[in-house]
Amino acid sequence: MDAVNVVVMAPSLGTDLSYISAVDPRVNVIDANDASGTRLDAALADANVILLGFPVPAVVAAKAPHLAWVHHTQAGVSNLHGCDLWTSDVTLSTSRGVVAPGGIADYALAGAAFFARGLHEGTRQKQAGLFRRGSYQMTRLQDATMGVVGFGGIGRELARQAKALGMRVLATRRSLTAPVDNTDGIDRLLPADRLHELAAESDFLAVCSQLTAETTGMIDAGVFAALKPGAVLINVARGEEIDEDALIKALASGRLRGAVLDVYDGELAGRPPRRELLELPEILLTPHISGRGDSATAEQTRQLFADNLARFLARQELINTVDRDRGY
Repeated sequence: MDAVNVVVMAPSLGTDLSYISAVDPRVNVIDANDASGTRLDAALADANVILLGFPVPAVVAAKAPHLAWVHHTQAGVSNLHGCDLWTSDVTLSTSRGVVAPGGIADYALAGAAFFARGLHEGTRQKQAGLFRRGSYQMTRLQDATMGVVGFGGIGRELARQAKALGMRVLATRRSLTAPVDNTDGIDRLLPADRLHELAAESDFLAVCSQLTAETTGMIDAGVFAALKPGAVLINVARGEEIDEDALIKALASGRLRGAVLDVYDGELAGRPPRRELLELPEILLTPHISGRGDSATAEQTRQLFADNLARFLARQELINTVDRDRGY
């Protein structure tokens, strides 16, 4: 392969781009981290490969006639749905498996502990000017079951940490066709179409799956009805995977104890969260920050891209390529 122009549009990975140029002498690195307008257009016009962060421009492929491959620094591909890259024939790859799995798993378990140890009641009482022991309903994580929807990089790390705390752990995996017990370090692994069965046994249900046509709105009224009474929903995936009307009804009825949401429907489109998510005391809502503080993420993403670039130059299969039909 001749010289390859790699355009970098990923400020979150830092200004030192030597990890890219060090891969091979044929690599020409074009720093477009701060580029815009005609300067960005000129960079894209020469691009063979793009390292792309967030936010994602709406038009990339149309401005890059020599583009063969784009690597996205995010784990999910829903950020790409509004870009012409998604409908192009350009090869896409992502950073799933290395984007803050430890930090996000920490967040999910912190959310579970927030409700298990009654901290939500403490928050409610403080706002109401109360100070009473009688309203606290406290449980141990060690005595609870964690249900993990989506057994990818984040789901696996959450399962590992939950097991280390003594929790029983169940999970779903899309590629599985039959349940398997005592595998991959967890108690039971279920096919994705057994979601209601997973919900029925879960004290905490953590959504860690990719957003696809199949997963959009999948946590619906049927899932909430199947959940154990008093269960807690945790979403560290995408807001669109939750039917928010059904969530609010489940909370209002008392069927659901609470919800920990790091995302909400419409967040990626720039819409504010609906009023109920902000006002209901049973909901802990944060602005998509669960992966922050995981210092290993940037270095692992840089290494993943460097490894993939070496594969690209050698005409080998890339890691984490996106299957557009599958949705991730």
